[in-house]
Amino acid sequence: MFSHWLGAIRRFVFRPVRYWRMVVDDEPGLWAEWREGQVVALGWDELGDVSGLGRAEFEQRRDSLIAQFPERTKAGAQAVWRFARHLGEGDRVLVVDRTGLILGLGTVAGDYYYVPEFELGHRRPVVWDDLTPRQGAPGPRQPLAEIDRARFVRAAQAPVVAAPVSPSTPAPPGGVAEARAAYGAPPARPQPAFDLAACAAATGLDEGLLARWVQAIERKGQAILYGPPGTGKTYVALRLAQHLAGGGDGFVEVVQFHPAYTYEDFVQGIRPQAQAGGLAYTMAPGRFVEFCRQAAGRSGRCVLVIDEINRANLAQVFGELMYLLEYREASVVLAGDATRFAIPANVRILGTMNTADRSLALVDHALRRRFAFLALYPDLDLLRRYHARQATGFDVEPLAVLLARINAAIGDRNYALGITYFLRPDLAAHLAEIWQTEIEPYLEEIFFDQPEQMEPFRWEAVAEELLR
Repeated sequence: MFSHWLGAIRRFVFRPVRYWRMVVDDEPGLWAEWREGQVVALGWDELGDVSGLGRAEFEQRRDSLIAQFPERTKAGAQAVWRFARHLGEGDRVLVVDRTGLILGLGTVAGDYYYVPEFELGHRRPVVWDDLTPRQGAPGPRQPLAEIDRARFVRAAQAPVVAAPVSPSTPAPPGGVAEARAAYGAPPARPQPAFDLAACAAATGLDEGLLARWVQAIERKGQAILYGPPGTGKTYVALRLAQHLAGGGDGFVEVVQFHPAYTYEDFVQGIRPQAQAGGLAYTMAPGRFVEFCRQAAGRSGRCVLVIDEINRANLAQVFGELMYLLEYREASVVLAGDATRFAIPANVRILGTMNTADRSLALVDHALRRRFAFLALYPDLDLLRRYHARQATGFDVEPLAVLLARINAAIGDRNYALGITYFLRPDLAAHLAEIWQTEIEPYLEEIFFDQPEQMEPFRWEAVAEELLR
């Protein structure tokens, strides 16, 4: 019955598990970032977000960059394409260093996403299944390669090695903060100023509204941007974070929650470490504790952006941090440890929440009291302003009218169809593809028990209206 529901009603496509080998670079602390952040990542950041690109547009972007940077190769860009398009949730990942030493085995836990203005911005969340270093063998040097199941199984059963990491990929077991300290990270440089006017110009939102939001963030210390898909929640959160950290020595980091994310990942927990030919189980800090340790050495605002915060079990992930979120001046003893912990005064937390996944009413009441909630719903005037400002030549009014009609048919603003799908200067060239591959699947899910409601909004029914 469950499989029938997935296939027939939810349009879930069953696919075989694929196996991938990724090479982590030898930059000090990089493997610690992957391990503690529960991500795998690739470079070629100049490509930008490739999730909405067709093959032709991707190749055009790739060739333009290779012309600017001759040392770049098509093979490197192809790895990004495969990373974004071919990896799937449930696929298995084998991570090795440049000598072939096996560092970890994990399972892909979510979709591709891109973090702008960060190194290795092409990312996927993973759940680490085994972080025991094991003997490996030299193999392909490319950052991403598909392997067969037999090779993955051999890696999982390879002999354990004593060293926690190889010399070519140093990553102290304490994590990100310790890695930066141990390897002499350069002193913090002031972030470029990013005032509210610049933030308003970048997001298209009213400067007065942004000022009220910033005031709420400063008052509470943390906020969640919520709304239906396609309203730019993550983008706006990153721009707000850029504003908050701008002009000081603070920093911005991004973490994505998922259903398997735990207290041990976020706060602290016992993790196995290779020691003297065996395994030792030690208390290791999670992502937030390390973030706070680094923030404690700065005077500027340090902002943690938690993307899709509602996908995790928040009461379990935050634990006793619930108390500290409300009483910022206090400290508590963390579970399993005798040391006290406090959130530094310069730390701010911004979450994003997709209301199509989970209603705000279902969020734990204790958590709701501790966050300011900032609503982002589809703004058709913003869509109009974007195309006017960009001088795209696309007549956006029929699209705006159609979106209003669709959202009226949906009848629930928490599931409304957003506008970010259509915020691109070359919309006319890609509108049919966007509608058929992104809009129709979303509407089919909304109207799955009312198929007659869906028919007027299929591409064949609206194409003439939109392209006249």
